[in-house]
Amino acid sequence: MYTTYSAGHAESRFPYPVGTGKGGHKPGHQTVRTQKAPARRKPYGFLNRTLQPIAPDLYTETYRGRVNLTTEESFDYLYRSALNYVQLLEMELPYTPPSKASPREKICRLYQVLDASLTDHVNLEVRKGQLQFCIYRYHSWPDYTLFWLPVNFTEKLHGTLKRIVLEFIRRFIRHHRMQDITDTPYFEMAECGLDCYLEEIMDRDELKRQREKSRIFRSYSEGKISRCLKRMRSRAFCRNLEEQVRQYVPATKAEGGLLELIREGLPFIAASSPCIMDYEYDWHSEEEPDFMPIPMEYQILLTYSNEDELIDELESHFTSDSQETYCLTPVSGLLITPQTEKPLPPDDFPERFAKWLSRFMDYIANRLND
Repeated sequence: MYTTYSAGHAESRFPYPVGTGKGGHKPGHQTVRTQKAPARRKPYGFLNRTLQPIAPDLYTETYRGRVNLTTEESFDYLYRSALNYVQLLEMELPYTPPSKASPREKICRLYQVLDASLTDHVNLEVRKGQLQFCIYRYHSWPDYTLFWLPVNFTEKLHGTLKRIVLEFIRRFIRHHRMQDITDTPYFEMAECGLDCYLEEIMDRDELKRQREKSRIFRSYSEGKISRCLKRMRSRAFCRNLEEQVRQYVPATKAEGGLLELIREGLPFIAASSPCIMDYEYDWHSEEEPDFMPIPMEYQILLTYSNEDELIDELESHFTSDSQETYCLTPVSGLLITPQTEKPLPPDDFPERFAKWLSRFMDYIANRLND
């Protein structure tokens, strides 16, 4: 794994520090790792706060003005939804609606009972002007890891293999809706500070380093790197990719390992394969948060290289953000209704995706020159 404190190349990155945000996971999401910390600051202490299931009254804005959703009709819908869902699991709902209680009290208690009854988590959400329960499940995911997939390694390849690898990456980023690193706010932050900083530098070595960073930035904006990234969004590099992969005979052991990883990666770009971005879900969503969570599209994207100083600069911006807020990670979710026919199914796609992409990035960083 690539960390800011143990240098690598194109591998997945794990910026430091970790877990200093204000809350990205519900308690029980994952096992807490042992970590030394000062007595006044427990590691992952932000996970321990109690969640409020619903505000005193929940309103939504419509063309008629503000509408209170905390009503008897909403409770009836939620109760029938919860009852239907636990019956699908062949369970019982240990809740009898009290005759003398406000709709808000009934909804709060129903939420608490349903959440305690299920192994999965429960959220109460407003969807299309109606209160609904969302059953959701976290996936095992390498938190605060950057899957910034580079393409510069393909310059070491030649002929048919190079076209195969480029076409695989082209399809991979399209299938999973991966944007370019130039589309992130971190790139804009680097642009804002770069020229101003150059005027203030007195040290010769530092000035040389910053000028090199400026040169790379210009290439990302309008030079060779820009053209390379745009090419990845255009026409195919080869036809019949699966057949080309099957027929190609590797010339070296390194080529053989790369080709095997691409074979393993083909199911991730099949028409039946999910898109990793579809798993993004913010259980802690707020209308006007102090700090926006870091979306998955900033953590899984396409870049030219993971070895230049500009990338280090962008990573530092990500690390700074991760100290103020939290990263969104893959979650499986299901909005339940009184007519829901199946419970939330088991799904290990994000786990398989992360493991394969980690292996692929580690290989092109460390083994391709073998």
